[in-house]
Amino acid sequence: MDFEFDELLSEDEEDYLDLLLSGELVEERDENDEQFDPSNPHQFSQSQSPSSSQTLSQSTDSSASQDPVAGHIYWRDQNDNDDGVRDPRLSMFKPRLPPGIQLGLLTRQAVQAFQKPVDFFLLFLTQEIVLQICIATNHHAEALLSKGQNLSYANSMGTWTRVTVEEMYRFVGILIYVSIVNFQTLERYWSTCPLYKNNVVSSVMSITRFKAILSFLQINADSDKDDKLTRIRHLLEHVESISQSLFQPYESVSVDERMVASKHHYSGIRQFIRDKPIRFGLKLWVLADSITGYTYAFFVYLGKKRTELKNKTKGLAYNVVMELSRTLFNQGYRIYTDSFYTTQHLATDLLQKKTYLVGAVKRSSSAMPSCLKDIELFEKVSTRGDFRWHRDGDFVYVQWRDCKTVTIISPIHKGSATGNCQRTVNERSGYKRKQLMQPVVIKDYNTNMGGVDKSNQMLNKYPCYIKSIFHWWKVLFFHSIDIMIVNSYIIMKEFMKCETESSLHRGSGTFGHLEYRESLALSLMNLDGDQLRVPANVCKVQCLPMISVNRKDCIYCNGEASLKEQKLPSTKTQYFCAKCEVPLCLQKERNCFLKWHSPEGRTVQDWAKTKGRKRKL
Repeated sequence: MDFEFDELLSEDEEDYLDLLLSGELVEERDENDEQFDPSNPHQFSQSQSPSSSQTLSQSTDSSASQDPVAGHIYWRDQNDNDDGVRDPRLSMFKPRLPPGIQLGLLTRQAVQAFQKPVDFFLLFLTQEIVLQICIATNHHAEALLSKGQNLSYANSMGTWTRVTVEEMYRFVGILIYVSIVNFQTLERYWSTCPLYKNNVVSSVMSITRFKAILSFLQINADSDKDDKLTRIRHLLEHVESISQSLFQPYESVSVDERMVASKHHYSGIRQFIRDKPIRFGLKLWVLADSITGYTYAFFVYLGKKRTELKNKTKGLAYNVVMELSRTLFNQGYRIYTDSFYTTQHLATDLLQKKTYLVGAVKRSSSAMPSCLKDIELFEKVSTRGDFRWHRDGDFVYVQWRDCKTVTIISPIHKGSATGNCQRTVNERSGYKRKQLMQPVVIKDYNTNMGGVDKSNQMLNKYPCYIKSIFHWWKVLFFHSIDIMIVNSYIIMKEFMKCETESSLHRGSGTFGHLEYRESLALSLMNLDGDQLRVPANVCKVQCLPMISVNRKDCIYCNGEASLKEQKLPSTKTQYFCAKCEVPLCLQKERNCFLKWHSPEGRTVQDWAKTKGRKRKL
């Protein structure tokens, strides 16, 4: 056995290990030599060796601190005090809002009126966004039917029966019901077979109507051919903005990727990752709260060619973290990432914004110090539970050996701080639970890195997904519904913790994620006997673009030309404001709808009132 072990080491390593095991390492140096500094591992040149008479030192209170030259191991552990850690007062957590739910946009009466779980879901799926979906869906359906397409979805008169807001809520309720009651095909939910006679979907909506809405479903009426996500971008931005307005993350957040399972065609952005549980699908970059799993920020990855990087010199991972965490700067947040994102540039730039990166470091990363790259040599002379650390300025790098050797970078932790952990170790008598030493930074990383994974578990357990091969963007529509469900469920749990006397129906036993979805399906499909009630401050109809059957002159174009004493252009448009009831242009080159509702449009509004040109539809 000794012969096999000796073959793995060089002669210098064998001599060094003999001295280390025998305890005969003493401090030997000439009086003319410079003083040894334990905090400077690069003090000695590579010409020195353990057998040289100049220096290998070990103080009485430090177990080992060697220079990282050939045949030597850089080693600082719990016996070497890390006195370079930042003052905790400089890295205090000071968020702009108290962490947790933020219902400041709602009145106190509206909050106290929350009686059912669906009230929290309607904070996300507001009537404004549902109304816009109905407008775009009706416009798309009428356009296709006028061309003689999809005539099987027309009514007896050959026209399209317009979708209302209440009907769209029932449609979403059926999607939630499909997510918790799984059948092999969609038609079985409306089957008259005795095996499926207890289904309630047929009493809510016919299968023809459901397929018609699913086929004609649109988010916005206008589309930009240069934007890959033009059909779904408005809904994605709505979900992200409303999620950020209703919840303030706690001190620790994590950044990771998320795969939305789909085997659709023709999108050009579908990803394939061999080693992931979900190999085919759309990839999202996500920032989630580490404690609750709340999805706070996200965006879709469009591929290497379509992704626009703000800082092209620092890579994709750098831009992903900076974009997701832009609303958390200068508040003392701790961002946990894996080795794909961690770079020295990212850690330094976040530190300047008072945001602290705690991430795993791979050997090829710029964040890996040169004195910790000899991982193979470290594993030869260490056992499970051993660690070493190195400090460089504001950052400490901790390398710990578990089943594998991991390296963590942190600007806020102390390298020599340790704790304990339980591990199963294979010994001669069998597997046994053993207590091992573990650095504090490793424990914090393991505790707070799973925020996105926690969110993915809740999203993938009951997904609202109906297979769509050609309309690939509907995969993101279903996923947006899931994000709103999970986030509203987390909001409800946080609210129930704060309101001990809440009138919410908890039911018998625990009220978990499944029970929450069941309650949403009953309420949205109006099967619970109560009329669906949307909070007044949430569903208040504002100025929204609507589509008219006839095209009329744009009131803003005519008013602007009349004020300049020019000829009226009589620009035709089919859009009008739902509240102001005036026709307005709504195009990429000419957005009169935005100008009309801006401060500069007040003069045109006054002109419309005085001249009598305001046409009500």
